[in-house]
Amino acid sequence: LFSPGHPGRPGRHQDAMATVEGTARFVERVLASGRLHPSNARRLGPFACTALGFGAYRLVPEGSATGAATAATASGALTRALDSVNVIDTSSHYAFGHSERVIGATLHGRPRDELIVCTKVGHVPRGEMPKGAVPIGAHRGAGTTSDDWHCISPTFVDSEVKACTERLGTKPDFVFLHNPEYLLSARMQEKVPIADAWDEMYQSLFEAFKILERLCNDGIITSGYGVSSNFLSCMFSVTGLPNLYESLVLDRVVDAAASAARAEGLQKHRFQVAQLPLNAFENGAVLGRTPGTQAEGDCSMAQRLGVSILTNRPINALPMPGVSTGDWGRGGNSYLQLREAKPMGTTQSLLKRVVLDALADAKAKAEAEATLQQVALRLASSSNVSCTLNGAHQTKYVEDLEDVLKVASLSESQVQRAMQSVRSMATELGCQTKGLW
Repeated sequence: LFSPGHPGRPGRHQDAMATVEGTARFVERVLASGRLHPSNARRLGPFACTALGFGAYRLVPEGSATGAATAATASGALTRALDSVNVIDTSSHYAFGHSERVIGATLHGRPRDELIVCTKVGHVPRGEMPKGAVPIGAHRGAGTTSDDWHCISPTFVDSEVKACTERLGTKPDFVFLHNPEYLLSARMQEKVPIADAWDEMYQSLFEAFKILERLCNDGIITSGYGVSSNFLSCMFSVTGLPNLYESLVLDRVVDAAASAARAEGLQKHRFQVAQLPLNAFENGAVLGRTPGTQAEGDCSMAQRLGVSILTNRPINALPMPGVSTGDWGRGGNSYLQLREAKPMGTTQSLLKRVVLDALADAKAKAEAEATLQQVALRLASSSNVSCTLNGAHQTKYVEDLEDVLKVASLSESQVQRAMQSVRSMATELGCQTKGLW
């Protein structure tokens, strides 16, 4: 199924990175074991990967008030997950680096060449305020080191990637800029014209990408880089508003990467992956929005550009605004969990019925007659997505990944039909769609 290619950049630690041969070996093994349906064998950049991956947002220190997993529980869940999935995604921001440390400790002794390790940089650690940082939230740049800041200045990106490597205990295969559009959020608060703000944004990306290219050249990043963002086809911005001013346009981001590579004397850039939210409600990356924003979904645009797509938040959705029936209220920044429960929420019950009705194929419907979270995972991991990340920090969530990976993925047409039905449902219930699609 996967043809071995160049195993990776030669060097002193060739085994301490994902390789084409190693990732192919992993996928072939889980296929042979029956834990992976052939349609769930994908590619992420040059590597073979599974259609679902381990999102490490909830790996936080023991005693945290978030209700997330303890280190021991999370490490156990990750250990089990790595029997079936080979993509791990974390961030310097997750639990102030604790997530990266848990991953590093868990990976010790495993075949590193089989596993694709991704991390993200951009959020400033508490107590720091580097040059070029912009505020997150409402303090409008007049805050202090106790406030939240974001930064993608070359110096900060360079130091953060090296700090991530130390915490992980291994070199990351991919590094993403983590929501760099916070720069746009800050400029929107300052009422900067959108054209000027966007020009500044892409110039900042160009400078950051040059540093990421150098880190790839130096072997500190072993494969490539990307951006984790709410791109223009995503309905909501990073601050939860209808997405326009604060959005990134994927083809312009790739152009910035190409320019950065040329500035570094390279013929080809290493921008390989875009990460974005995708779930039954936030479905713009598949369906697109409107001609006035972006009619084409970023999943299809990425295919044209030769960029792999990682998706996140398949189960935690921002519910549509303006619908007061049942449990549709936004409730600030709270998420609508697309997860089975007893009793089942009004919206969740309706969503599950609508999606199953949209899957006209009898076999597909039978396979989808599972829990709501498994239906949601299958919707988010269709064949035009390289890998869908799920926060499987407990064993019961790992079991969902295992069950979904064993059955055939939904086709692009099935996913489009189901997501269009969800939009129709939202409209009928009175959703305020202006600015969304």
